[in-house]
Amino acid sequence: MWTRGELKSRAKSGLKQYYWYGVLAAFVAGLLGGNAGSGGVQISLPARGYTSSIEEEFYYGDMAFNIGVILVALAVTLVIALIGWAFACFVSNVIWVGKCRYFTMSTMEQRNVGIEELFGGFKRGCYLNVVKVQFFRGLFEWLWSLCFIIPGVIKHYEYYMVPYLVAEYPQMDRKEIFRLSKVMMDGNKFDTWVLEISFIGWDILGALACCIGGFFVRPYKEATYAELYLKLREERLGLARGGITGGNGPVPGGSGPIPQSQATSWQMDQNGNWYNSNPYDDSYR
Repeated sequence: MWTRGELKSRAKSGLKQYYWYGVLAAFVAGLLGGNAGSGGVQISLPARGYTSSIEEEFYYGDMAFNIGVILVALAVTLVIALIGWAFACFVSNVIWVGKCRYFTMSTMEQRNVGIEELFGGFKRGCYLNVVKVQFFRGLFEWLWSLCFIIPGVIKHYEYYMVPYLVAEYPQMDRKEIFRLSKVMMDGNKFDTWVLEISFIGWDILGALACCIGGFFVRPYKEATYAELYLKLREERLGLARGGITGGNGPVPGGSGPIPQSQATSWQMDQNGNWYNSNPYDDSYR
């Protein structure tokens, strides 16, 4: 069983070896939206009490002209929203996975593994699967949030390890990744939430520097979350610390802590491609 103190202590120990590279990685990921993993567009409207000659013309002018203005405004808003969504889906979400991979490998090896790992998800052969997995993760969380807030929050933590898993196994089937995340987070959702809010003091400190300080705090948080992944990876999937190579690492399941009935049926062939050794396996549910 893990503790917050254990994770933070190991994170700080490893972070000493690559802290400034971690700041750079967090900064680049933040610029590309990878720290949130999603994108959005906010439209600011003028205060209702403001009145100008243009506004009066809108209210009292030609009705056809007014309708045309409304339609153009709606079209522009829709286009901007679609561009924002596309960027979040095809760029930011992939950077998010790359960020998880960078901090997991750097924390594990206690060295800077290279900022280029942020863009590892764009590699040919795994990009579309990374996009698909991240898209469905966001979609499922959103759909569950429609059933009031609590179910959405529960699903958020149930799928917490999805970006870390797809970072390690970029070609693995979406359903298997989701299943493994559920196995890892079973009984750990509340503790993970407590771990997150334990950084609130650091977040406030970072915000005092016009939010720029957040980039200096972010590596510490990301390294701690990476330690959580490595710990649960060992406890729940039976994989020893290490061996993360982006698709060629050890396969979870089998003789590990996961019951044999839940062991993964996904294996890797000699060409590095994933395949389901049991096409009738439906244990992910």
